[in-house]
Amino acid sequence: MKVYDAATIRNIALVGHTSSGKTQLASAMLSVAGTVNRFGKVDEGTTVTDYDEEEIARKHTLGASLAFVEWNRQKINIIDTPGIGNFLSEARGALQIADAALLVVDAVAGVSARASTARFDRCATRAAGPWCRFSCRSAKRNPSKASSIS
Repeated sequence: MKVYDAATIRNIALVGHTSSGKTQLASAMLSVAGTVNRFGKVDEGTTVTDYDEEEIARKHTLGASLAFVEWNRQKINIIDTPGIGNFLSEARGALQIADAALLVVDAVAGVSARASTARFDRCATRAAGPWCRFSCRSAKRNPSKASSIS
């Protein structure tokens, strides 16, 4: 197993409302970096970060899970968090240890009425590190810039 210096390790938390694409984004990051040899899909139950039987059956992340990629001699820990309101404490916990946060928003569906982006903005703002919004699924039909930034 490769040993990394603390200075070369980064922790990134993926946060956002339910079904915004956080797990798919983690899967894409793992695939592009060459960490895995296949692109996992939530609908097929083949993602690395949703491995629990209950998560696969529900097609929702129920607990924060960790995966890593190596990119430009840096180890990047990806923390995939649940977006369901009942499990928001998992996202808060991940933000406490993260160096940065990606607030993932579905570009087609926009922000869920039940899970306003403001709630996740507050969580991300409390985190010590930088954060940014990331629009996921923008390659699908009819992405809406207005609904993904509201």
